[in-house]
Amino acid sequence: MKRFKFFIKKKGIVFFALIIGLIVTSPVYADDYLHTKDSGFTLLPTSVRAMGMGGAFVAVVDDCEACYFNPAGLVQISQRELGSTYSDLYGLGLLRHSFLSFIEPDKGMGAGGINWAHLEADLEPEKWNYDIYSYSYANFLSNPPSIYRRRFTSWGANLKYLKQNTPWEDGAGYSLDISFLSKDGRFSWGTNIQDLISEMSWKTGKKESIPVNIKLGTSYIFNPCFLIALDIDASKEDIPRDIHLGGEWWMGHRRNIALRIGGTKVFQKTVDFTFSAGSGFYIPLKEMGRLTGIKLDYAFSYNKTVGDTHRFSLSLMFY
Repeated sequence: MKRFKFFIKKKGIVFFALIIGLIVTSPVYADDYLHTKDSGFTLLPTSVRAMGMGGAFVAVVDDCEACYFNPAGLVQISQRELGSTYSDLYGLGLLRHSFLSFIEPDKGMGAGGINWAHLEADLEPEKWNYDIYSYSYANFLSNPPSIYRRRFTSWGANLKYLKQNTPWEDGAGYSLDISFLSKDGRFSWGTNIQDLISEMSWKTGKKESIPVNIKLGTSYIFNPCFLIALDIDASKEDIPRDIHLGGEWWMGHRRNIALRIGGTKVFQKTVDFTFSAGSGFYIPLKEMGRLTGIKLDYAFSYNKTVGDTHRFSLSLMFY
């Protein structure tokens, strides 16, 4: 217990000092952002599993959906994984969000993946399309884990190309995320600095940066079947911006059924709360050639202001 408290104190002080420093020294941006900021597209989560846990996933990140929350977690993936998600945001039939990702596990030179996120807004007669194409990479900083030891530190990055097509403005640009993950037995913590470096160029000739968003997270595994996680989102304008809390419980003889629950508290112009719940199913396959398993995930989010959202995902694992 003393060792655990010492680890928390030592790592935590450095961790939060670094983050606060980044927030304070971030450049001041103009208030006349075009639609990249207003749409919120770059901050739309892509993980159905995470959304079932209220969006608390920065320190969990052990599947292909780590690309958005914390790419440093890709080092935890042991097999190739192809994942896809789909959601009808707020159940309106107007905003459709989808995500496709392929991850190659670490084989001595780090883990990597390619991803595509798409948001389509069908507001007749107008249609908007937002796309993010990204490459994710992760590698160990020290102590690669083994069968007997689950302690390591890793870093990750997302290099993103953004494209927007709308009736009023077309634009394209780039963005870079930098992330970190530390795991010490049952306890993990991490951070993802989203859009640390960015630039959007518009056909009008104007250029602008995307506001930096910082995701902080921690998780604790009580036993092989149950974990809890806590995340905080922060920016220069909002400290905190969002707080996420969630849990995951795996059941069944082979731990192939999961139940999830969580919530998100938003602190901006208005304080809002979103309740989330979800489930997951893992189907192992032994006689399907290189295909070793299938994962199905579902998440439901309730918000009395904007409506309910149902999310679905399908992932394939193979050698």
